[in-house]
Amino acid sequence: MSDLSDFDAPKKPWLTALVPAMVIFLASGAYWAFTSGNGERDKHDNDRIPANSGDRLIAGKSYYLYTSEIELYPNKQDGKPWDRGEDGPDIQYQIKWLGNEIFESTVKDDSLLANWSGLQIDLKWSDLLGKTLSPNEAIQAARIRYETKSSIEIVIEDNDLAKDDLAGTIEIDLESLRVGKNSRAFPKDAGNSVRSIIINVLPIDSSIDDLAQFMRE
Repeated sequence: MSDLSDFDAPKKPWLTALVPAMVIFLASGAYWAFTSGNGERDKHDNDRIPANSGDRLIAGKSYYLYTSEIELYPNKQDGKPWDRGEDGPDIQYQIKWLGNEIFESTVKDDSLLANWSGLQIDLKWSDLLGKTLSPNEAIQAARIRYETKSSIEIVIEDNDLAKDDLAGTIEIDLESLRVGKNSRAFPKDAGNSVRSIIINVLPIDSSIDDLAQFMRE
């Protein structure tokens, strides 16, 4: 005779077996939405960026903006290590526009050099109950509208459980940015421990193909 109570007995084992398949199906479907409909790709597609890369931003036009790479100096501004022991910083950044935080990245643990993709699918249990994922939901970037004499702030932190350490606050004049990748390097001083960043800018009305090819790098 079994000693299992009703609470201990497994419930609907077929549902448990279906969950991994459903997750794979949803993730594949969202990625397919970005990359389908363009026929056979050229073998050099991974190195291709949108044809208008390098163009100046146009006043009144909307853009996706995100940071694909951040490198920090080996120590904090005061020369102390980032974390106890030999652990590296857990890098996270926020983008502020017009005085408002409009985007926050995921955390990259124990990294002096952290990278992010503009495409990311974050599935929750509720997503397994018939939710349809749109390409727009997979884009992990700030949405801004360019106006002359406007700027953004990129706040970079070492994300800690007790207290986040500020690595640096970078103010970027939007007029200085171009469509595509924008590299910036900074000296270390009493207020900054950010060595370099790469900022990516793409028009919101770019084709799905351009967005997928550029943002998944």
